[in-house]
Order: sequence, then C-alpha cells, then structure tokens
Amino acid sequence: MKLDELYDRYGEMMYHYLALRLGSCQDAEDVLQETFCRLARISLRWPLIRNPRAFVFKILRNESNRYLRKRIQERTGEHLRRGGDSAPVSVLEAPDPSTGDAIARALSRLPDEQREAVLLKTFQDFSFKDAARICGVSINTAASRYRLGIAKLRVLLKANHENTR
Repeated sequence: MKLDELYDRYGEMMYHYLALRLGSCQDAEDVLQETFCRLARISLRWPLIRNPRAFVFKILRNESNRYLRKRIQERTGEHLRRGGDSAPVSVLEAPDPSTGDAIARALSRLPDEQREAVLLKTFQDFSFKDAARICGVSINTAASRYRLGIAKLRVLLKANHENTR
C-alpha cells in the first residue's frame, strides 16, 4: 500500500484520534506528519502486514506517546494540564457544537488509558482485540479500560448537562 492510499483511507480518522488524544489541532497535525514520515521509512514491511489499519494506529499511538514524552520533558517542573491551555478540541460530529465541546472536555478529563480505549473503540470502531494490540495490553484490559472510561464519561456528561440547565 502506498502512503497516499494510507492517507486517503485513514488520514481523517488518524487526525481526529490525535486531536482528541492530544487536545490540540496543531499538535495533531505535527504528530500526523511524523507518523507518515515513520510509515514511509518502514514501507518495505507493508506486504507482511495483515491488518493495515491496526498497524497504522499502533505507529500513530507510538508517535503520539513520543510527542507527549517530549512535551512533558520540555515542561519539566510545570504542571501539564491535559489538552494544554487552549479551548477543548471539537472535531466530533455532534448535533450542535456545544455537545461536541462537552464531549471533548469530558474526554480530556479521563485518565490517558481510559481515554485511549474509548477513542479507539467508540470513535475509531476498533475491536477490543485490535485496541489491545495497538495499546500493547490484553483484550480484558482494553475492555476494562473502555468500560471504566464510558462510565466516567456518563458521569461527567451528566454533571455538565445539569450545570448548563
């Protein structure tokens, strides 16, 4: 598979995943570019890949983790708020913009592992098996993180809804 085909097939999904995971559209663009650079360097492996989508998201996750580690190192001693100092990223398709913003804010308040499980399962439609491979955990762990994340999202969204009445 060629890079342009990968981008056409998965680029938008990858961008949305990164924007929600990193909390910044600019950071998402940067990490997406780095991901495609890495994919270009390993293009010889493509004939061996059985599940290209899961493989691409594994590389994407690794690049986003690398970016987050670098960002944390740059801000040593400074409290790093998930999502940065900007407004919540709203790349979600929702009936109205405020709903998308509320979901993005709620997602940003989940622990990293739970947010990632919810993003992969709900927003990217990966199976628990694929999500487990991407995250390097067991299927049970991926499913548990997802269930805990969904439960916390419900609580956060309910509280948000009650506060906006």
